[in-house]
Amino acid sequence: ESVKCAVVGAVAGGVALTPFAAFHDIVYSDPLVQNGVAQWEFDTDMGSLEGALFAIVYRYVIREDDNDMLNQGAIGAFVLVRTLSRIQTPPYCTAAPLSCGDPLGYFSWDMINSGILSGLESVALFGGAALAMDYAFEKGFIGKFR
Repeated sequence: ESVKCAVVGAVAGGVALTPFAAFHDIVYSDPLVQNGVAQWEFDTDMGSLEGALFAIVYRYVIREDDNDMLNQGAIGAFVLVRTLSRIQTPPYCTAAPLSCGDPLGYFSWDMINSGILSGLESVALFGGAALAMDYAFEKGFIGKFR
């Protein structure tokens, strides 16, 4: 079952992520992205791997429970971790204590914009994988963990 989960998560998550990552890495000129097309390819490849791992964990987390908050919490946890890990400090930040300028000192506008775009990517990635997993559960292609 774990292999089936990994395949569903990798395909669904990667497909759901692709247009959002293309916008972030290629269309939107994020000053923190140096090589847009190569970054997009890397992001979609890693997104598929993240989607596969998410789907395996998702099956174990939700089990046979119909608690929507548990399902949303699993998605939210993965979204939060991926989003925060993708925020990079721009070259103009200074350390100890971290200071990156307006608007918050700790977070600059570039960091906030990057966080928002990465957050949208993460919602698409893990939301798409969760929808595909729920569909596979409903149709009996994959059994929920007991």
